[in-house]
Amino acid sequence: MLTKLTLANAQRAVNHALELSEMVYQNRPLSVAVCDKQGFLLAFARMDAAKLLTIELTQRKAYTSSRMGCQTDAFLLRLQKEQLDISYFGDDRFTALPGGIPLLDENKQCIGAVAVGGLSAKEDHEAAVSVAQFLHELA
Repeated sequence: MLTKLTLANAQRAVNHALELSEMVYQNRPLSVAVCDKQGFLLAFARMDAAKLLTIELTQRKAYTSSRMGCQTDAFLLRLQKEQLDISYFGDDRFTALPGGIPLLDENKQCIGAVAVGGLSAKEDHEAAVSVAQFLHELA
């Protein structure tokens, strides 16, 4: 179980996401972000030809997941279920786009987050889950 998120682990996560693009997503370009528990960026990569908007959106996914301590797709469901506007949370950086996954320690405390962007919403989520699982297996 992952207990601490380091720069070295964040860089491994980025490399794993890039490998996923090659092995699973037929080299479709993506962006990947890893942030610490406060939502500050530790590592980021945007593949050649990945859409420019993924730079900001992928980082926002990781930020939101870390700050909220939940998956961004779960945050989206909450907004829809409770008919909430995302602006009610008072943070302009929040996004509810799928693809952000929190990294939780053995006490279920958030120690950071990973996010993937540039694929479909479902694939962004699946790839981010895979990256999170990879990090947990490193520990």
